[in-house]
Amino acid sequence: MRSHLDELRPVLGIIFLAGYVWQTFAPGSLGTDLFLGVGAVLFVISVPWSSAFHRAFALVAFVALCAVIFTGRFDFADFLGGMPTYFGIVAVLLVLSMAGYPIQAARYEVQIRALMAALTRRGVSIKATAGVLGHVLGAVLDVGAFVLIDVISGRSAPKERLEALKWAGRAFSFAPLWTNLNVLTATTIVLTGVSYPKLLAVTLPFVLLGLGGTLLFAQSAGGEVEEIPQAPLDRGAAAVLLYPVLLVTAVALVNLAFPKLPLTAAIAVTVATIVLLIAALAAVLTRRASPLARLGQEARGSLRASHSEFALFASAGILVLSLKALGALAPLGALLSALPTVLVAPALALIMGVGFVAGIHVIPMVLLLNTAFPLDGGPAPALWAAALLLGAQSTILLTPFSSAVTMLSRLTALHPLEIGPRRNLGFGLTVAVAALLYLGLLTLLLL
Repeated sequence: MRSHLDELRPVLGIIFLAGYVWQTFAPGSLGTDLFLGVGAVLFVISVPWSSAFHRAFALVAFVALCAVIFTGRFDFADFLGGMPTYFGIVAVLLVLSMAGYPIQAARYEVQIRALMAALTRRGVSIKATAGVLGHVLGAVLDVGAFVLIDVISGRSAPKERLEALKWAGRAFSFAPLWTNLNVLTATTIVLTGVSYPKLLAVTLPFVLLGLGGTLLFAQSAGGEVEEIPQAPLDRGAAAVLLYPVLLVTAVALVNLAFPKLPLTAAIAVTVATIVLLIAALAAVLTRRASPLARLGQEARGSLRASHSEFALFASAGILVLSLKALGALAPLGALLSALPTVLVAPALALIMGVGFVAGIHVIPMVLLLNTAFPLDGGPAPALWAAALLLGAQSTILLTPFSSAVTMLSRLTALHPLEIGPRRNLGFGLTVAVAALLYLGLLTLLLL
């Protein structure tokens, strides 16, 4: 049954994405019904074959929904009006999973290895190089960057492979603080109402200091390179480094030009357009259909493997909307409202971190927080946004429920607790302390 249903997923996924675009530009139209209807079908055929965690999360969501129905508080219109937000996150994630298509081509993998070789010949350690690649590629590929780093480090420094991936994960953890291609970052910007330039102004100092310190420690940790594949550097190496900048800048410009378009929608439309244009241009220049065929294969593979995304975010929508209907979020909102304003930012960071470690994904967590305590009503939106992102970043390598730890576990065949908290406890605690101190400084400056 699963094989037959998985064959349907690419077709349903394309209809789902088409419905997303339709309802984005025409809310309340037939596109919204199509978007939600197909999303519901994909959710139903995703849960049975998701991980045990996702199945348990879906069960909790349905228990909460049953409680809403039995207490007579169920309002179909409210649930229908709230679910596009959660299915929209899935749509953006599906598009972003294809964002790395251009630099995943074989010739660019060779250029990434050539970049690593050039850095190593200049005395940069394999761990520091992996950290640089983890951050730069992670800004576009998200945790998919670890796959490229694993392949490259496995060939050039097999004995240092695990350490390279560890430092790549640490450097990657700073990327969500600034890149507008990250769904958590985009969601935070939308919910708090902060402008992207303002977010950069308050987070980039922490990113530059934290990432710089991380890379210095990675460099001091050393590491031997056994064999560096020889490959000449050409324009492809510059393309690898400039491609993330192109996407981030393009999304920012689209968001500036069309302020009424939700940022998540701007990300999806901009990334999809750029990727399609690059594939079409490559096909014209090479006079072959293989670039378009490869994009089609990657899109098909992404849609076939989207079980966890639909299971997680549709369940999160059901759970948060159910808790809202039950009034269960009122105490949390009352607690945050009763705190002195100077303590709200540390409290938000703490709640985000604790919730992440406890098993609630950061995007449902920030949406849950916004339901309990509207984030756009604060005196300093940039401070609230920084608190949410720093709380998530501090624990991204300390929870087995993060996508970064999940991907590292899959690549290394180590248990999530082994590749995550055990190897990164000191790093996570250091970042958490630094984040609280930085939030204190921001509080003095912004309030």
